[in-house]
Amino acid sequence: MTPDPTTVPFSVPLSYLALGADRRGLLLRTLRTSADRLQAARLVPLAANGRPLAVLRYDMRPESLRAETEAGAWEFVFADPATLLARADRPGLGLRVDFENDGPMAEFLFPVPSPAAPDASPDGSLLLANARKSRAYFLLAARAGRFVPDDPRWRYEMAEVMAAVLRPPAGGAPAAFALREMPDGDWDGDVPAADFDAARAARAAEFERFLAGMPAAPAEFAGARRHAAYVMWASSVGAAGFLKRPALLMSKNWMNRIWSWDHCFNALALAPGHPDLAWDSFMSLFDHQDASGKLPDYASEGEVVWAYVKPPVQGWTLRRLARLGVFGPDCVAEAYDRVARLTRWWLSRRDRNRNGLCEYDHGRDSGQDNSTAFLRPPPVETGDLAALLAVQCDALAEVARRLGRPESEAAGWTRLADAQIDAMDRLLFDSDGRPLVRLAYTGETFASDSLLPRLPVVLGPRLPARLRAPLVADLESDKFLTEWGWATESPASPHYRSDGYWLGSIWAPTTMLLCDGLRGCGREDLARDVARRFCRLCDKSGFAECFDALTGDGQRDRAYTWTASIFLLLASELA
Repeated sequence: MTPDPTTVPFSVPLSYLALGADRRGLLLRTLRTSADRLQAARLVPLAANGRPLAVLRYDMRPESLRAETEAGAWEFVFADPATLLARADRPGLGLRVDFENDGPMAEFLFPVPSPAAPDASPDGSLLLANARKSRAYFLLAARAGRFVPDDPRWRYEMAEVMAAVLRPPAGGAPAAFALREMPDGDWDGDVPAADFDAARAARAAEFERFLAGMPAAPAEFAGARRHAAYVMWASSVGAAGFLKRPALLMSKNWMNRIWSWDHCFNALALAPGHPDLAWDSFMSLFDHQDASGKLPDYASEGEVVWAYVKPPVQGWTLRRLARLGVFGPDCVAEAYDRVARLTRWWLSRRDRNRNGLCEYDHGRDSGQDNSTAFLRPPPVETGDLAALLAVQCDALAEVARRLGRPESEAAGWTRLADAQIDAMDRLLFDSDGRPLVRLAYTGETFASDSLLPRLPVVLGPRLPARLRAPLVADLESDKFLTEWGWATESPASPHYRSDGYWLGSIWAPTTMLLCDGLRGCGREDLARDVARRFCRLCDKSGFAECFDALTGDGQRDRAYTWTASIFLLLASELA
């Protein structure tokens, strides 16, 4: 699958800007705001007579985006994370920058004098745009041609129109301009002067260096590997607002946040070749860990939200990161302490009935928002949570020994893992080893055709022997396994939906966790088979948030970083 701005945003590392497209044409997004306000402006190519031109096709590469019309093309490249350069490929082609006039708004655009001639009247070479609704402030600098602001229809404090047309030069040269983001709204008078061709070459070389650090893949997935690397390369943002360090957003489409389990999978894929970004990605949510040890649901530049939590995959991740050996002992010790605090929070705050099992208060706490494990009102106790906490405690024991901590400390974590596994075995499986979901306050149990209760396979060799056969039998049968991988709700279930989110769609994290557990259970054959199915799925449909389990079509956000990361991890194991 070739990246295209209708599904994969055009951006560069550390940038809060991205270009996308819909059926109406090109869009400029700013990732600093909420998902429903990301669209800052529409970029409309214009013929010589001012007629709007439809974009017929896009040519998107890591270093440039070309939008072709019947009268010529506009090409875009980033000079730096805050500066977008654009130029037409032939004379007469103009462009309208329309800051989406969906009604009166306290936003405005106005011309300013050139710093080179501060005493002259504004000539249309420089415009400032206050896009308050998008939490953005922009400089538009005509490099060839001039900007003509539309009549703003000013009403005391409101502009009904916020748009400008770039008219091409009279001498026959192609038009060109630069757009710079200024998040603090403070223009220092500097005008972008970067060379377009030099910027394009620099971005191309930068991407190739990033690609070289990505995990290897079999030759059949070479194109998908490059696509996955681009999704990850282009999705990082710099430290700003509530984000204290560079890290990968989940997407620069509209999932412009970092959730408290997504970051783990991204860190794993980055660690071998880009350990600094991997470390920042792993620790980005721990920057907000509260005194009790709890992590937020998600963080972004503009907010930190605590309404939910996410499943404890941090210990599973820490163990793999520590074994890679790419982080020094000080980093490993810091991560150990943070994960230990998180584990104590789960065990002290989320086992309210003191039966040894922690509870999810909502489907979103599990990450599998609408799974049928939550058909009954929560809180509920599920095997995946107990298993992940056991894995986390075992990982802490291993890392404690690696760090030279007292043996009593490591042994204490092992005892906690044993207790989780014992409680899970007794309370969350029937006498035949079939998984159940338990209502925390009544003790009532019910069966679910969701993949979620089968996730205790992540325990690998620690999975009790009586549970192994029935769980693995479910995973290798057509109850869950399709041509493309594991459906998150059995296609035979009355609750299955083709685009049901966790009611059937294939997801990357469950695929990764189960493949890892199966290897530990001695089923390398099944793990490799499903890994190959998932890699074929990504090769076919890109790196969507999730996929139709039967057709393999991508669903929801189509440029999701954890999908790209997990593809790279699974492909590297196939290689």
